[in-house]
Amino acid sequence: PLLRPLVLASLAGACVGISKQAVAQIQCEVCKLAVDAANEHQTLNAIRDEDGLTDMVENLCSVKKHEGRWVAKVDIVREDDDAPLTVVRQELLGFCKNECLTVQRACEAALRGQEERLVSLLQNAKGLKEIKKKMCKKICAKEPPKLGKWKDEAFAPRDQKEVETEDMMEKMKAETGMGMKMYKAEDLKSMSEGDMEVMAAREAYGSERAAAKMAEKAEAGEL
Repeated sequence: PLLRPLVLASLAGACVGISKQAVAQIQCEVCKLAVDAANEHQTLNAIRDEDGLTDMVENLCSVKKHEGRWVAKVDIVREDDDAPLTVVRQELLGFCKNECLTVQRACEAALRGQEERLVSLLQNAKGLKEIKKKMCKKICAKEPPKLGKWKDEAFAPRDQKEVETEDMMEKMKAETGMGMKMYKAEDLKSMSEGDMEVMAAREAYGSERAAAKMAEKAEAGEL
């Protein structure tokens, strides 16, 4: 009986700090950035079929997915306490904190109910200008609400080597089914010899299970 209230409380706690007014103020700009990101991802990965585009659009606002990784590049800025919020897309990926989650929420709000439209526009190779007009015109026509206090977060780029390592590990997992966890140097330094042995054993066990599953699929002719 207590599980449902606990889950609801947890979800409510996860939403603390995300201002609805802030989401509304940046929604127009984020909508246009989302269209740019969708077009860029489609072009780089040569996605033309409807199923592929649908999957891409579904993940477009999720910072944990490659399609939505652009969200972590967006910095929210405000000139002064009376000025509206604006966004700037940075070159490098940043750490996903409150501002990143605000951008993610704005992206979700901008695309809600328009996913099929975006897929159709991308599939029919409409120009970026036309796609932005059809996707974002109504959103940008709305008068955003006023925002009170806003705590700015300095944009902090992630280490590129760490990002590249994550990409390499994800690719390895996709190709072989064998996943490995990446540990930071400070985490390894704080581990005891026993912790290191447990970690190595866990990774070895995971690799053995993945290899066994692949062997089963090979025997069944699924590979």
